[in-house]
Amino acid sequence: MAGLAFALLASACTSTEATTAASAAGGSEPEYKVTVAGDSISVGLGAAFRGVVPADTVVKVIGVEGTGLARPDTFDWPTRLAELARDFPPQVLVLSLGSNDAQDLLDAQGRPVAAFADTQAWEDEYAARLAASFDAFESTGTRVIWVGHVRTQEERVGTVNRRVHEIATDVAASRDWVQVEDLAEYLDSGEGIATTCLIDDGLHLSATCLDQAAVKLEADLPPR
Repeated sequence: MAGLAFALLASACTSTEATTAASAAGGSEPEYKVTVAGDSISVGLGAAFRGVVPADTVVKVIGVEGTGLARPDTFDWPTRLAELARDFPPQVLVLSLGSNDAQDLLDAQGRPVAAFADTQAWEDEYAARLAASFDAFESTGTRVIWVGHVRTQEERVGTVNRRVHEIATDVAASRDWVQVEDLAEYLDSGEGIATTCLIDDGLHLSATCLDQAAVKLEADLPPR
């Protein structure tokens, strides 16, 4: 990444969990915990989100650059999220993935499961992985907020971002604890390329647009 976006990612932490709490006066226990999880896009969003939440909200960012649901042999998000649900379930989980998933889907041992060229098999397997990620929180009381990615400059990545959002929307439809939001809607880019928000790499979002998205995301948090 470049410029301000680099600074945001560095401060938010990528391969480890980073927690910044704006806790209530007197050091009391935070009343409301939001975890933002996903790839580098979610890390930037999480960093911006910290600046707009109320003082009694703690925001944790679990971000791992270059990851998604395609390569559990590199980083296994469904397993990581199951651990979070079991050990430290937040009130809200914001999950945003997809920009690294324009590729074959492998299993945890690196063996092929669904070829990218086989659209139906790929979408079915991706839906199963999203379902596992969502279902980990079914009985925890956590509100899961899926946030779709924008269409980027690179056609393959941008197209997959929107395909993934459609798949997530379908998977979420039968799960009342999952809420669907969309960076493309937050940033008014729709199904077109988010030209005014992309930085020079054509993939990541500018600090200004991350701030805009964070404000809208905060407004979409469920009532306490």
